[in-house]
Amino acid sequence: MKIAIVVAGLIVVAIAALVAIQPGFLKPTALANLKKSDILGFSPGMTFEETNKVVTQRRYRCRQLRDSFTLECAVDGAKVTIDSDDVDARHPIWRVHAELNNPGPQDAAVKSISGQFNAQPTRAAREGWIWMVGRGLKLSYDGTALKLVDEAEEARRSKGGSRR
Repeated sequence: MKIAIVVAGLIVVAIAALVAIQPGFLKPTALANLKKSDILGFSPGMTFEETNKVVTQRRYRCRQLRDSFTLECAVDGAKVTIDSDDVDARHPIWRVHAELNNPGPQDAAVKSISGQFNAQPTRAAREGWIWMVGRGLKLSYDGTALKLVDEAEEARRSKGGSRR
């Protein structure tokens, strides 16, 4: 009996040491590879109904712009604009834009964003920092605002200025 207690204690100590050295040891591999692909709960591809659920659940203060499926929200001091497709009956989000108040030093913000989205950025002359997150989603940060877009939808919209 005493030997079993000692062995169990040694196993617990070994696992604790392993977790201290490698914190990701206890995370399932499926969770380790997941990438964040939203800003404040909003992500391109979400339907307008799903968007409204997020607004209600998180108690965001939002208003819908007249004659459109664009929402403007005030969330923790940031102004968030959510653009949804006017033509599609489900009105999926295609862009989320968040203007940040006092984002702090750009290097620290880039490092924080990289950690949150589990991705490494590239530097672009016009857009600032860019991360590829999720499936076909592009996140950019210019020092004052974050923009998350569905690249395919943005390309369709910029082609000739048409909206499908």
